[in-house]
Amino acid sequence: MKQDPTARGRERTIGLLMLGGFATGSNIRLMDTVLPQIASEFAVSIGLAAQIVTAYALGYGLMQIGLGIAGDRFGKVRLVAVLCFASAAACLFAAAAQSLGQLTAARLLCGAATSAMIPVSLAWVGDMLPYEERPVVLARYASGGIFGMIAGQVAGGVLTEYWDWRLGLVLVALVYLTAAVGLVLELRRNTLISARPMQAGETRPSAPAAILAMLRRPWSRIVLVSVFLEGVSIFAAITFVGAELHGRFDAGYALIGCMLAFFAVGGMLFILGIRRLLKRFVQVRLIVMGAVISATGLLGLALTPVLWLVPVAMTLVGFGAYMLHNTLQSFATQLLPEARATGFSVFATLYFLSQSLGVAVAALLIANVGTGPIFVIAALAALLFALWFGIRGSRLAPLAAA
Repeated sequence: MKQDPTARGRERTIGLLMLGGFATGSNIRLMDTVLPQIASEFAVSIGLAAQIVTAYALGYGLMQIGLGIAGDRFGKVRLVAVLCFASAAACLFAAAAQSLGQLTAARLLCGAATSAMIPVSLAWVGDMLPYEERPVVLARYASGGIFGMIAGQVAGGVLTEYWDWRLGLVLVALVYLTAAVGLVLELRRNTLISARPMQAGETRPSAPAAILAMLRRPWSRIVLVSVFLEGVSIFAAITFVGAELHGRFDAGYALIGCMLAFFAVGGMLFILGIRRLLKRFVQVRLIVMGAVISATGLLGLALTPVLWLVPVAMTLVGFGAYMLHNTLQSFATQLLPEARATGFSVFATLYFLSQSLGVAVAALLIANVGTGPIFVIAALAALLFALWFGIRGSRLAPLAAA
């Protein structure tokens, strides 16, 4: 059977968005592996070097809402293409940095440039597909980011140990450029994928009015609080895994990169099993299970006496984190259906600002307690979140697809 040209264009667009997601996944995690080397090169502590991670998350979070509004107004795919070009330039700026201050400023720009890329892409998927089809397609899209994280963490370690950590940023810039050019060509070929189809008589609300309406909905508040809590605990804690492995086990950078990549391996295992999981468990249960599995992995990282158990712990953290986050992303596509990119950008803003807050607080604690207790604290926070969401989320979950 011959495939509809619009459907073919949609599939090509998803593939190009995945390529942009791959580059963004690499960009997000590239610096985790090389954090000890950054500290050594610029003669600063790990806690101070971690400001480059905080800067990226801060830039990512601060630009979300404005760019989300732009995506709803000017077209989501068009905006992603522009952001891919901007991200490539920001990565090259970071690669040329000659001081920690310059690198921090460059990573702030990297975060700002990539900020709306994933949320706007996911909002576009929400525009194009009915709710029941979204979890699988969103998971498929997430696989691009997961492979990017694997590539970023492994390449970051290998390049740092055998060449130069700056080369990783150059390679990421080239991937962004490839995605950008492909999206521009696709927009010229198929204009139907450039924006959400408008229904007869439909008008777009102003951004402030739409956001206020979203915040008045109890289920929306549950989803937004949830993404803040996962960011400030689970996703902030994994930033310091590389530093923990280097300090406790004296692991080399290439080995650290391989170890960190098991987080993404856990995410891929979730992607492979998502259809079966959705058939067996309701989405609220997936969130609770994801938080508990992640907490188990974090405790394993804190307590393992041997290096060879770290991949097991990282796989558990990754599997649980993606189970939790992918499900929350499905819910987030319905936060503001009338202006989906705006609603999703509020979701993403909280996600990355919470990570920035979590990393900043953890960096302060590390000087006194070391990195190990950070994983225990994050695990306990994840368990408390699971208990809270299991009670509150179960009551309001029927509103998820409303």
